[in-house]
Amino acid sequence: MRSGLIRCLAVAVGLSMATGTASACHRCKQSPCVYVAPQPAYQCVTEMVPYTVMKTVWHTEYDAVTKTVMVREPVTNYVERQRVVCKPVYDTVEVPRQRAVCKPVHETSYVTQTYTVCKPVQTTQQVTSYCMQPTTQLVTVPTGHRCGLCHKDPCGCKTVACTTYTPVPVTRDVVTTTMVPETHTRQVPVTHTRYVQEVVNDVQRITKCRLVQEVVTEKVPCVTWTCVPKTVTRQIPRRVCEQVPVTCYRPVKRMVPCAPVAYATEVAPSVQAPAVSPSTQSGPAAAAPAAPSKQG
Repeated sequence: MRSGLIRCLAVAVGLSMATGTASACHRCKQSPCVYVAPQPAYQCVTEMVPYTVMKTVWHTEYDAVTKTVMVREPVTNYVERQRVVCKPVYDTVEVPRQRAVCKPVHETSYVTQTYTVCKPVQTTQQVTSYCMQPTTQLVTVPTGHRCGLCHKDPCGCKTVACTTYTPVPVTRDVVTTTMVPETHTRQVPVTHTRYVQEVVNDVQRITKCRLVQEVVTEKVPCVTWTCVPKTVTRQIPRRVCEQVPVTCYRPVKRMVPCAPVAYATEVAPSVQAPAVSPSTQSGPAAAAPAAPSKQG
């Protein structure tokens, strides 16, 4: 607390020296200024300060433990045993026998059959026909019509070509084909089937079954139990305690200077201006105001 008060007094002295060296005031118009500058105010600020705490943490670890135990295991042994079984045996016997069968007998006979065939017959005939043959002759005829020039009666005769048609006989051969039916005879085979009874000797196979006793050897499984040593590994859990550093935060109250509006507009520019030159930094006005800290 004493260091905080000393710092506050140093800040007040520095502010008074800074205001004493100023020129004529722009408010009171006097040199030196008799206007008292407003003092900076302080406010209480709560900060979270980290600190380290050792915390006890429990976790599980597993230890491998190996031990030998006796385990029962089955052992299968096969034992030979004999038993009597009945086995079927099949015997085949051939027995002669007679049986009557009907045997087909095929007989073929020929029957006369009449059929008609149409045979073509060609006949040649002479046919006489008349054709008109033209004949041209020169005939003298008298002229009896008037002349076309002088309109007088003509005189004399005139020769004119006259065509006449004379019938001429023409003989030609005409072939005529006619179908003449003819009757023929042929032998057609006809088959007749008749059955004749016949005795046949054959052999019949008869199968008989009989049971025969037989000794059979078989293996019967026999299970026995035996103890066998076996190594078993187990994981045994155990709880382990460990100290782990943990970072915690606690609230700390501090006094921080809070400049009002009047102090920021009037005093703060006059205090910060001499701090720019290196000559004034070594003086008492160059000391920065330190805020008193209060730890709760």
